Amino acid sequence: MILSPLLRIASLWLLASSCAIAAVPAHYIVFERDAQGRAEPVFYTQVQLSDGQRDRQGARQAERGVERVAYRAWRNGAKSAALYEAQVPNFIRAEFARDPDHGDGAIQLNPLVRDPHRAFVARVPMAEADEIELLGPASNAKAVQRIDLRELAIRSSQLPLAQMLRQPVAMVDTAQAQDAKAANSANRLDILVLGDGYTVAEQSTFTSQAASLKTAMFNVSPYKEYLSFVNWQAGFVASQQSGADHPPYQAGCTGTSCCADVASRTDPRAGQFVNTALDSTFCTSQIHRLLTARSSKVMAAAASFPNWDKIIVTVNDPVYGGAGGSYAVISAHSSAALIAIHEFGHSFHGLADEYESPYPGFPACSDISGSAACEANVTNQSNASLVKWRSWFTPGLPIPTPDGTAGTGLFEGARYRSTGMFRPVDSSCLMRSLGTSFCAVCRQEYVRMLYRGGFGSPAAGIDLIEPGTEIPSPATAVSYARGTTRRFSATLLRPSVGTVAVQWYLDGVAISGATAASYDFRQDAATPATRTLELRVTDKTAFVKASMAGNLLLHSRKWTIRVGAAPVVVARVD
Repeated sequence: MILSPLLRIASLWLLASSCAIAAVPAHYIVFERDAQGRAEPVFYTQVQLSDGQRDRQGARQAERGVERVAYRAWRNGAKSAALYEAQVPNFIRAEFARDPDHGDGAIQLNPLVRDPHRAFVARVPMAEADEIELLGPASNAKAVQRIDLRELAIRSSQLPLAQMLRQPVAMVDTAQAQDAKAANSANRLDILVLGDGYTVAEQSTFTSQAASLKTAMFNVSPYKEYLSFVNWQAGFVASQQSGADHPPYQAGCTGTSCCADVASRTDPRAGQFVNTALDSTFCTSQIHRLLTARSSKVMAAAASFPNWDKIIVTVNDPVYGGAGGSYAVISAHSSAALIAIHEFGHSFHGLADEYESPYPGFPACSDISGSAACEANVTNQSNASLVKWRSWFTPGLPIPTPDGTAGTGLFEGARYRSTGMFRPVDSSCLMRSLGTSFCAVCRQEYVRMLYRGGFGSPAAGIDLIEPGTEIPSPATAVSYARGTTRRFSATLLRPSVGTVAVQWYLDGVAISGATAASYDFRQDAATPATRTLELRVTDKTAFVKASMAGNLLLHSRKWTIRVGAAPVVVARVD
C-alpha cells in the first residue's frame, strides 16, 4: 500500500516512540453537512493514533449547542457493537472585548451564528472498520448513511479537499519534541494550533505568534500550573497570500463579498480578499469582528497531528477578531489571545458565560428542576446550603451576595439573564470580562476536567501514574523469590505547583517512609505466600476543594506478588 504524505509524516512522528506506545493505524475522514443535513465526505487519509478508542461514544462530554453524530464500525460485513461519536457544532460564538485597544474587556455579545460550513471528523481504527455507518439521533439510532472506506480510500485524491493531502502541515517542534509528545499523547490533553494566512516566507512569523499565544494562555492559572498535562503542538500551513478576507462595507449586504456591519467602515483592510489555506474571513454572518475559517479545511489540516483533542487557529492578520465553537479562531491582534482563553473556558471546562446580556434561543438550564443541569459556574439555586460551590463561599458573606462585594458568594446575573441566575464572584472572572483571571470555581473545573476526562483521550481522564511505565507490569502476578530484593516503580506526572503525595501500601497497610516513585520489596519468610503491593498517588492541589474532589485526584496501581522459594545457592568447588 502506498502511504499518503500525511500518513508518512504521522508514521515517522510515531516511529521513535513505537516501543513505548502501540500506534494504531486509523481511517481519518472529514465530513461536511450539505444544505439538507446529509454528511458528505470531503477528505480522507490514513493516520496513526496513540489511542484508537479516543472517539468511542462516551469519551467526550456533550457540549451545549453541539450535535452528536454516532457511527458504527463494520468489518467484513459484520457490525461492531461499539459506537463511535463525533460532535458537530451548530453555532459559532461571537464574543469580543468592547474596546480592546483601550483596555475595556467587558464582553460584547452578538447573536448566535450558525456555522455556514458544519463539519466533523470520524477517526476509527483500520482493524475495526472497512465501512462505517452513520446513525440518526439517539432517539431512534437508525442507520442513515453507509460509507465504504475501501472505496473512499481509492478515490481520496478526487475528494473536494484532496489538495490538503498535497499540502502537509509542518510541525514547528523539533523531531525529539514531537516524538516525546507522541509517546505520552494518550495521557495528555492534546492542543493543536494551526495557522492561516501565512506564506512560506512567513513561517517564522507563525512560529513566533503561536509561541506568544502559548505564553499568554499558560500565564493564566490554572493552565500554567498544569502545563505538564498538556501537549501543545503548532502546525504551519502555508498559504498563497497573507492575512484574511475583509469584505467591504455595504448597507443591507446579505452575501459574503460585502459586510453590512457598520464597524467595517473603519476596517483598515476593507476590500482585501486573499487566497489562504483555510479560507479565513472577517464579517462572517455580517458581524465584522467574527473571524472564521472553513471548518472542514481546519479538520483536514489537523490530520497531520491526528491525536488532537482541541484546535486553535491563529490568523496572520492584525485586525481584532476571532470566533468560538468546537475550535477557536483568533487574529494576530495583541488582545485576541484573550478570546481563545475565554472560548477554551467554554469548550474544555464546559463553563457558562457569567454576564447578563440576553442571548435569545440559548438552551435553558436548572439546578432545581429536572431539566438540564447548569454549568459548573452558574446556578439558579439560591438556597445557600444547596449551592454547588458552597464550599468556596467566603465566610461571612450574605447569600445571595450584593454586587460590589469582594470574595466568592452568590451574585445575581449570569448566563444571559439579569435575574434568577447566579455566578460565584462579582466581576473578576474571565467568563464575565476579558482581561481578568478565572475565579476559583472556574479554575477548579479545569483541574477536575483534566482528571475526569470527557475531552477525548484519555477517556477516563489524565493519570498521575504514567500508563505503561510501571515496572514490573501490574497486569499479571509477579513471581518473587523470597530473600531477594525486587524493585517496583512507575513514572509520575506532577503539576508545577502544589504537592503530589506518594504512598506505598502492603496488604492495605501504609509502609512507613515509602513515599518515593519506587519501592524495594523484600520478604524472607515463606508466608504470606501472596502479597498485594499498592502505589497511591494523590494531587493535593489547592485548586480543588476536598468536598468536590471525590476520587478524581487519587490514582493507584496494584501488584499481586507470588512468594516462592528462595533461590538455590550452589557452592563453588575449586
